[in-house]
Order: sequence, then structure tokens, then C-alpha cells
Amino acid sequence: MRETEREKSAGNHLKRSLIELIMCFLRPIARVFPWLFRWISSGNVTGDVNVMIRDDDEETPVFFDLETTGLDTSACDIVQLSAVSGHRVFNVYLQPRCSITDGASRVTGLTVEGSRLLLRRRPVPTVPHRRALSDFICFLKTFPKPFLVGHNSRRFDWPIVTRVLAQFDLLEDFQSVVSGCVDTLTLSREMFQLPRYTQQFLVQHFLQESYGAHDAAEDVRTLQELYRVWRPSPELVRKHKTGL
Repeated sequence: MRETEREKSAGNHLKRSLIELIMCFLRPIARVFPWLFRWISSGNVTGDVNVMIRDDDEETPVFFDLETTGLDTSACDIVQLSAVSGHRVFNVYLQPRCSITDGASRVTGLTVEGSRLLLRRRPVPTVPHRRALSDFICFLKTFPKPFLVGHNSRRFDWPIVTRVLAQFDLLEDFQSVVSGCVDTLTLSREMFQLPRYTQQFLVQHFLQESYGAHDAAEDVRTLQELYRVWRPSPELVRKHKTGL
């Protein structure tokens, strides 16, 4: 049984790769035959692939999360920046420019020792802020009409990332790429009646799994899965989008 499952998984992976390759060749003629691509993306092609060919007006959700040196959005620094859309992942660690609070270290496992950033006492490679932010913008540019999706992002992640981008004169470039941000905290409160709305509770409730909370890479992975399960309407997404 396990061997059969492995073979099935390998077959699905090959199928996804072949479909994605075909899509790369077909994308330039999407405007000539828009009906064809609406048919493909509607689910008539088998498999669990998110086909990245869309109508011209359709936007791409990119799920993002930060880990920071503390909770003060006006002063804390970014130590991890992660994003995911479909099968494409972005994740970097940054050497903080200020000390990490004890509370932040307890929940993230990140500490600083000299010039090294440690994750649970093991060094992790870091990227300078400007390069990390520039690479993030380049990552976003690879998607058609991206908008960011984050949990509790309106009050926390969004103010921090825009402030740090402005410090490196990258905010204007960022604004030219991203149309806004959707906060899944307020989105989930409107969609569901639940006792709690933390991401950990939502993952347990909807996905029946636990995960490494307060690791930005894990946070974005599970947030994307939640969004797929919820399937919010385009109207509801627009309602909850915060502009720049």
C-alpha cells in the first residue's frame, strides 16, 4: 500500500510538472483564446494543480508572514520574511539591526550571538536587508497582479514591511507591484462563527493538523491551505483588501 501511494504521489508530481511546462508555452496566446484558458482553469483538467493562467483582471494571492525582533510595529526589525503562492516559495532570514526581545526569542526560537543569527541555537544563513527586500519584490513580480495575504497582517506585518521598505527607498517599487493586502483574521471572522481566530486554532479546526507556529515559512504554508479550503468569493476578498 505504501509503495502504491509513493508511486501515485510521483505520478501526480510528474503530471503537475508537465502541466506547468505546457502552461509556460501556452501563456503567450492566452489573450487570443481566453475561452480555452477559462476552461482549463475551471477544473476540467484533472489534478490538484493551481493553473497560473488567468483572465486579465484576475489577481494572484501571495501568502506572506514576518518574524520580528518584537511586537512594537514602529520600531521592531524583520528577522524572517516568507511568502508562498502555489508551489513557489520565498524564505529569507535577516540579521536584525536591533536586539531581539526575550518574548520574541521564546516564540520564534531566534537569537543573536555576535554577528550570527541562530535558530534554536543553530546558525542560519542571513541576507542583508536591501537584498532580501529587493529579492522579495522580484519574487512578487513573477506573478500576475499579486496581492499579499497575511493573518493579522493589517495591524502587524503590513505596517512593519512597508516601514522597512521605505527605509531602503524600495516602497515605491513595491507599490508598483502589489495592489494591497488581505487580512485573513478579519476575513475569517466574517466568514465563520468560531470561538477563536488565531491561526493555530484555524489550522487545527479546518485542516486537523498541528504545525510549527511562529516559523514564517510554516505560517505561510498553512495559511495558503486554509485559504484554499475557505474559497472566499472575489467580492469578499476585495472588501477585506487594504490598499497602499
